[in-house]
Parts: sequence; structure tokens; C-alpha cells
Amino acid sequence: MENNEIDIYLHKILKKQLQKFKISNYGLYSIINNVRNQLNSIIKHWNDKEFIDAIFTTVIEEGHFYEPYVNDKIGNLVVLGIRNSLLEIAASVNYNEYGLKKALSVEDIKLITSSAIEYFRNVNIDSLSSKIDLVDDYYYDIAQKYNVAYSSLVELGKCSNNKSEIEFKKILEEPYVLDELLLNIEKVDIKEKVKDVANGISSELAPGLIKLLKGILDKEASMIYVDSFKYLSRNFETNLKVLQFLLTHDAMFLTNNFLIKNGYVSKRKDLIRASHGNNFNVDAIKSIGDVSKKYKKNLEYLLRLPEK
Repeated sequence: MENNEIDIYLHKILKKQLQKFKISNYGLYSIINNVRNQLNSIIKHWNDKEFIDAIFTTVIEEGHFYEPYVNDKIGNLVVLGIRNSLLEIAASVNYNEYGLKKALSVEDIKLITSSAIEYFRNVNIDSLSSKIDLVDDYYYDIAQKYNVAYSSLVELGKCSNNKSEIEFKKILEEPYVLDELLLNIEKVDIKEKVKDVANGISSELAPGLIKLLKGILDKEASMIYVDSFKYLSRNFETNLKVLQFLLTHDAMFLTNNFLIKNGYVSKRKDLIRASHGNNFNVDAIKSIGDVSKKYKKNLEYLLRLPEK
């Protein structure tokens, strides 16, 4: 029985779309229950501007460009609540876990996200927010676990075209112990080139990420750079966990649009769209200094393109 607009979407739209792909019942209800949990948590806090702006910084590099464009908030809702869910398994190398004969294509995913935008653009989300009563508040609970990471996202969420960088009081916290890193660090040969093949929603740290984090732990590096947040992970907790580790080890996190440091955040004035697949965005690298006025020269030096 549909209790609210979220359940209506899940059972009358998303469920039917997934069934057309002949997904197993296990996969079908795993995705539906996961998306329900995430949408409820986001919409519960819909009118808490500080919280919503903070968690949406992890997806706006995609959400701003999702079609059909309504506004950033709706686009971000669809990325964080639906695209960054167990739906990722159906679109990854692990598609057979859900009984599929092949992974969902880019066009399949676009069909799901565009129809979700069309649906939620007509929902009174302000009103729906007040009707949601949660026991498991997914995003809020995670934000509370990783205080330094969340606080930095709060500040990043305040950035705008008129105020592209913000300095704030550094949060003094003991270096975060990333258990997954310590348990897996010996399994990765730091000297070898690592290629990650996995689904983006997994809570397990990929070998390539472990290699990068080991460089931070050993103080051989002071920054991790990825195209966008989704290339770190589509798993919200993994993003905050890694960010907590970096910031409490005095390291920076850099994407094509954002720079995050304990005590300082900045954003590119005009967002660059997140890449697809393994495409390398040369234009973003060439203009990486635009992400931060304060660290412009440093970024351009660290990420300078090799001479031809």
C-alpha cells in the first residue's frame, strides 16, 4: 500500500522500470528498500538548508547537469537518493548479483533518473517533509559519525559564485583511524599500477584508493585528487569516512570543482560536469587553479600536465 509520494514513486514507477529489465526479486526489493530509506532521510531534512546544502555537495557535480533540468535541488535529490543507491550494482560489473544478464546501460540509468526528476518536480516536497517520521535517519546518522568531514561540507555548502572560498576555524581532532586501510594495506603493492574494477556503491575500499590513502598515512602525499565525488565513491558513508581521514591527517581533497581542507573550502565558480567512464577531462586539469584562489599556484604545479 502506498503511504505517501515516495511509496507511489517506488511502486508505480521505479518498480515497473526495474521489472522490465528482468531483475530478480532479491535485486528488485533490495534497490527499492534502499532507495526508500535514502529518499526518506533526505526529504525529512528538506527544509534544513544547512544540512541539505552540505550533503548535496557530494552530488552536485552530477545533479546540476541532470536532465530534464528543474533546479539543483531536485537533480541532487535524484542523484543522492536514487542514482547513488544499490541501483549501482545493477549498472556495474556485479550486475549478475541481481539476476541480470547484462549491466544496465547509461541510457537505462538515464531513463530511471529522468523519470524520477519528472515525478518529483510535481511533488510538494516541503509538505511531504513534515509527514515523515524516521527511526533510521540514514544521512543524518552518518553525518554525526564523521564530524570533521560533515563540518567541512557545511562550509562548502555555503560557497556561492559571490563567495567561492571560505576559511573557518580548524577542528582539532585526533587523526581518524581507517580500519579498512590498516587491514588491507599489505594486500596492495604500492609500486604496481592499480586498476579498480568494482561497483561504486560498495563500502569496501578499492585497491587504488587504499594506495592513495597509504601515501597520505606515510606522509608521502598531502592531497587526493579525483574527477568528482562519484569517483571517490557513490557510497555516502565511504565519502565521509575517507574525508574524515584526510582532514584529520592535514591532507586536502580535490575534485574538478572543489577543494576541501580542515579550515578551508573553495569551489569553482562555474561547475564542470562530472566525467563518464574513464574519460580524462583535460580541460578541467588545465583550469584546475580556478577551483581555489588561495591554492591556485600550488594546484597548477601539483597537477601540471606533462610536456608533449
